[in-house]
Amino acid sequence: MILGHGDDLYAVDGKKIISNFSSNVYGRQDMSALQDYLRLHIDAIHSYPEPDASSLVKLLAKKHNVENDNILVTNGATEAIYLIAQAFAGRKSAILSPTFSEYADACSINKYMVQLVSSLNEINDDTDLLWLCNPNNPTGKVTDKNTLKEYIEKHPQQNIIIDQSYEHFTKKDLFTVEEAIQYNNVILLHSMTKRYAIPGLRLGYISTHEDTLGSIKKYRMPWSVNGLAIDAGKYLIKENVNSIDIDNYLNETARLQNELKKISRITVYPTDTHFFLCKFEGRKASELKTYLIEEYGILIRDASNFYGLDESYFRIATQSVEENNTLIEALNRWI
Repeated sequence: MILGHGDDLYAVDGKKIISNFSSNVYGRQDMSALQDYLRLHIDAIHSYPEPDASSLVKLLAKKHNVENDNILVTNGATEAIYLIAQAFAGRKSAILSPTFSEYADACSINKYMVQLVSSLNEINDDTDLLWLCNPNNPTGKVTDKNTLKEYIEKHPQQNIIIDQSYEHFTKKDLFTVEEAIQYNNVILLHSMTKRYAIPGLRLGYISTHEDTLGSIKKYRMPWSVNGLAIDAGKYLIKENVNSIDIDNYLNETARLQNELKKISRITVYPTDTHFFLCKFEGRKASELKTYLIEEYGILIRDASNFYGLDESYFRIATQSVEENNTLIEALNRWI
C-alpha cells in the first residue's frame, strides 16, 4: 500500500496546511446541511448498522433505475476493489497504468499475475480481469466510452472493472449503471466519498450484472459500512444534494492550467477532470512539496510513487480561485 496516495495531510509534522491541493476530494463543498443532519442522528452510533446497508442499496437502485441485486454498498470504493480481487483470486489481471495503487495491491494479496499496460492494445489475450480508472488517477484523462464498449464486446471472457470514482467531476460521456448491467462482465465502481467530500465516512458502491454481483457478495463481511455513513448516503440521495457547479469548476481548472503553462520548466498535462499531472524539468517534486508546505502552507501530491512516473512529477487538484492564485504565485517565486 502507498501511504498517503490520496492525501497525506496527516503526515506533515504539525505544520499548518492552508490549502490542500494533494487530495482529489474537493474540500470547498458546502456540506453543512449534512453535518447538521448527522448531529441530529448521532445516536445511531449506539446501535449496530444494517449488515448489508440494505436501505441505502434500495435508494441507489431506484436512483439508477435498476434492481437491488445490481448494487452493493461498500466502505468506500477501496473496499470494492479488494472484494472484487478476492472474488476472482489467482487469475491474470491487466492494469491500465499509471493509476491508483490499490488495484495492484489488491491483486498482489490475492495471488494474481499482473500485467501493467499503458494502452488497451497491450493487454494479453489470456487476461481474466482488466482494471481501469475512468477518469484516471493521477492523469485525469477519460478513456472514450465507445472505445471501451468495443473492447468489452470483443473480450467477453474478461471481467472489466471500471472505477468511476470521479464520474461527477467530468463532462465526458461515461457508462451509466443501466448500460453497464447489460454486460455480465462489466463492473462499475462509484465513490460517494469523492462526490460529496466525505472521505472520513468511507462510502461507495459497486454496480454490475446480478450474477456477477452474486459472486462478489460472498466475500463481503457484515457491517462493513457504519451507521453514520449509511444515514449520510440516504440523506444525500433523498435530498438530491448537488454541491458542485461542474462547469465553473472545470473552467477554473482550465484557467489554472493555462497560468501554470506560462511558468518555465513546468509541463502541464491535459485533463478531463479537476486534477492533473505536472512535470518539473530538472527539479524534484519532493523539493517543491517541502517548499510549498514551509513557505505557503500548501500541500501538493508528489506523484513519483505512481508506477511509470519519476521524481519530477506532481499532481494538483483545483481549489478556489484565491488558493489557485496563491499556488501560481508560489511556483513563480520558486522558479
